[in-house]
Amino acid sequence: MMNSVSIRRVTRDELAAVMNINERTLPENYPQFFYESIIERFPESFLVAQDDRTNQIVGYVMFRVERNLESGLKFVKKGHLVSIAVLKEYQGKKIGESLLIQGMTQVRNYGIDLYVLEVRISNTPAIAMYKKLKFIIDKTIPEYYRDGEDAYYMILKVSDFKA
Repeated sequence: MMNSVSIRRVTRDELAAVMNINERTLPENYPQFFYESIIERFPESFLVAQDDRTNQIVGYVMFRVERNLESGLKFVKKGHLVSIAVLKEYQGKKIGESLLIQGMTQVRNYGIDLYVLEVRISNTPAIAMYKKLKFIIDKTIPEYYRDGEDAYYMILKVSDFKA
């Protein structure tokens, strides 16, 4: 299946398809301007997976770059995984993992030091995928999600990412 899916940068006219996937697969949804701000500021690390047979967009990944002052008063540039989703009927085919790896490879171009993400503590398949890529759980964020569920905050040093 994966060989009939290609991954590439999103185009502005595909944002409706991306938003549709987000609304169908995830409880957290974002307004259109949020997607537009990511495509505007970080176009290299906003990718889609497209079924080559039907040309349908079946998944996406979005990263943004954040600068945070860490202890020791030095700035750390983080590649923050904002959102990743694959349509239900395409899940279990390594499309999400491919999107993640390619997104991580692309967001490195922005000169980041660290990859970061939040994931629902109940999302076992996603946590397993992140751990496979060597992400570690840094901390638990209580009631991170609107419905009150906690999140794991997971991190990976760029130097530890082997693509």
